[in-house]
Amino acid sequence: MNQKQAPKPTPRKRPSVKDRQGKPSAPRRTPYRSASKPAATGIDASAAIQGLASRPIVIAVAAAIVVLIALVAISLATCGKGQEAAEAPEAPAANPYKHEGPFSLTFASTGDLMFAREVGTFVDAHGGAAALANVADELSAPDVTIANVEAPLTNDESDALIGKDVYWMSRPAGIDALKAAGIDVVSLANNHIMDYGAAGLRDTLEALDGAGILHAGAGLTESTASEPAELEVNGVRIAFFSWTDIIPDNFLAYGEGAGVVSARMNMADACKRVSEAKETHDIVIVAMHWGVEYQAYIDEAQQQVPAHQLVDAGADVIVGNHPHVIEGIEFYNGALISYSQGDFVCDHYSQETGESFILNFTLTQDGVRDVSATPVYLDDEHGIPSIVTGDHAQSILTRLEEISSGMNSSFTVENDVAYIKPAA
Repeated sequence: MNQKQAPKPTPRKRPSVKDRQGKPSAPRRTPYRSASKPAATGIDASAAIQGLASRPIVIAVAAAIVVLIALVAISLATCGKGQEAAEAPEAPAANPYKHEGPFSLTFASTGDLMFAREVGTFVDAHGGAAALANVADELSAPDVTIANVEAPLTNDESDALIGKDVYWMSRPAGIDALKAAGIDVVSLANNHIMDYGAAGLRDTLEALDGAGILHAGAGLTESTASEPAELEVNGVRIAFFSWTDIIPDNFLAYGEGAGVVSARMNMADACKRVSEAKETHDIVIVAMHWGVEYQAYIDEAQQQVPAHQLVDAGADVIVGNHPHVIEGIEFYNGALISYSQGDFVCDHYSQETGESFILNFTLTQDGVRDVSATPVYLDDEHGIPSIVTGDHAQSILTRLEEISSGMNSSFTVENDVAYIKPAA
């Protein structure tokens, strides 16, 4: 993992509890005295008893005075000399799971990575690391880099889902691309990771674990597939979830069976998991595989509604993929939502399916800032990404701004990079 060290934050000093001094004083009371008689100068016991018996109010007042004197005496005995008041309740203890004090971490995310078909041919000829060599510096620079591995890294064809319309087998050497580009965590919940069944998924998980790359969204059991990846960078705790709404037959993890996990099938559970993770982590990021293929404008019901639900539950950032084209960027309730970054390593058939971008952003204790999009194009022969400039960069960023219309996003383009802020 890229462990670029940020300056060590200054720990937040807990406010001191200031004692309040002094003791409560009993209210001053004037002894009851009859308005029709002068005050007696002596004490006649029988007369006093008869007088008290005929005056119930006098008895009540006398009893109240006795009780008050007793309470004051008890208070003085408990408090010693009575000069120290009870301490105010202490401030709530700091959350032991969260970073204490300010922090700032930089992030990058990409679109789908697929090391099959023409990309596989390129990898066979040039090696796995070459697939991301043109963008490796940009991906390695941030503290945390996120990607989506779209197909299993395996050579095992024994469990192929041959009845599926499209199924992919990525070259195992694709793991070298992830390592060389400094990718730290990947989403696996998508509609191709189980194309070669449990055997293909097992090979993928072993390759990622061996490279020290964290993953979420798929597993050899339902429980492992459901758990978020957890990172700690510079003392900041991050939870990373991955869910897919595109679910081919036999893809779902169930019980002790391998597979992927879906948010759409149980949004209440997904939101609950995000909310719980936010209690014990500084940052929660969600990767979603959703939307309509080759559709640049988002589907409100399938994408925007669940995105807003997840943000309301506690997600700080949502990164989406699957449509094979770029979609809009939205700011909602203080969070960042990137609906699709398109393909990032994949052969393609049109100008739009070859366009992508690297999304950069910073997360602090106060939320998201410094959001930018760096335009990328996948070459026409093999689908290998490179950063573009000039007119081509302007074309990609202009289109990204257009399809982000109505999403509370404001774009400023400088030096072939789009800087994006909330519009309001």
